[in-house]
Amino acid sequence: MFKKHKQEWNPQKQLRSDPEQVKRLTDVLKCRSEHDKAVAKTGWDSYQKELHNTQMLKGLFKKLDPAVMKPIGEVKGEVQLSFKYDFNNEMLLVKIIKCRDLANKDIRGKMSNFYVKLELMPDPLNQGEKKTQVSQGTNCPRFDEIFGFHVAEFALGESRLLVQVCEHSLGGSDDVRGEVIIALNSFSFHESPTFTAWYTLNMETDLSISGDLDVSVAFQTPNTLLVTIHAASNLAPRDRGGAADPFVKIAIPGHDKIHQTRVLKGTLNPVWSETFEFPVHEEEFEDKYIVFHVIDKDRSSSNDSLGQCIVELKHFNPETGLNGTFELADLRNSNRVRARVYQNQVAQEFRESLVAHSVARAPHCIFKKHAGGKIVTVTCRKARANGKIRIVDGIPIY
Repeated sequence: MFKKHKQEWNPQKQLRSDPEQVKRLTDVLKCRSEHDKAVAKTGWDSYQKELHNTQMLKGLFKKLDPAVMKPIGEVKGEVQLSFKYDFNNEMLLVKIIKCRDLANKDIRGKMSNFYVKLELMPDPLNQGEKKTQVSQGTNCPRFDEIFGFHVAEFALGESRLLVQVCEHSLGGSDDVRGEVIIALNSFSFHESPTFTAWYTLNMETDLSISGDLDVSVAFQTPNTLLVTIHAASNLAPRDRGGAADPFVKIAIPGHDKIHQTRVLKGTLNPVWSETFEFPVHEEEFEDKYIVFHVIDKDRSSSNDSLGQCIVELKHFNPETGLNGTFELADLRNSNRVRARVYQNQVAQEFRESLVAHSVARAPHCIFKKHAGGKIVTVTCRKARANGKIRIVDGIPIY
């Protein structure tokens, strides 16, 4: 006869063989300990109130969730430039005077080494880019260097100057810390021989974007705006294979709803023919506009932008509608798109402030009983920004 061996369960042995279970058990015990401490310190009613406020915060976070495809890097600072045109020699003279309040990449807070480079667009004479000397160890560098570009007077109207402030790196490639594109037709050299001004640095513009987007807009009473994405053509590929998997995001700033077409694989000339609805009253057309963003879907990495275009509703005729083809470009630095970007950036900073406020277990200043209308400001010192929320009779108005 076989002898039965009694197998004893050894919890210590089993836990040692399963580190994941150890971690889960540790987390449970930690949460339970914090729960007991909170109840013992504030009482059950106060604990339930804190829990309720946390749920309300979560709902507020969802309302404030940004709809930007990629996070925005920190771009700060200004560059001072002076322009003069020599009519006798058809020469544009550009003086790089100085920069101020630049953002450096060094997380240790050390001052960086900056320089400025210039490039004329278009450049039919192949004059190439011109660079200043590298200014060592300062975020407010001074250069006082003058550069010249041969530009015919008649070509000034179509020429632009690309100015980039770069951070010099000894161990790798240099980083563009901000740029500004200046249209030369904004100057009247016959009336004023020189022009000097400070220019705010923007995010780097992708000048390789190309293509067009074919859309139509119609209005259906009483308050439905019908936006149709027909097709795109001649998109600029972002992958080495020379193709793209494009889709389009459609948004009207001020409206929470963001629509998106389906993804079409392996084409630079996609055809969608998809229609979306936005609740917009005719009286709102004066201040509304539609932002179209063509995006390349990339499963292995982050999505790539294929360009944006904007359709203003200010002159939109609801009876005849609108049909048109719009050129795609990198509009991140345009006033319209930047307004949307900064709106979401403040929302993100506001959300981080609320998280910090919730961790401090003091959200009562927002959710306690309020009479009438109030505006509560939450400041995030680290982000150097603040967010505001309006409260009407204790109800947050998003």
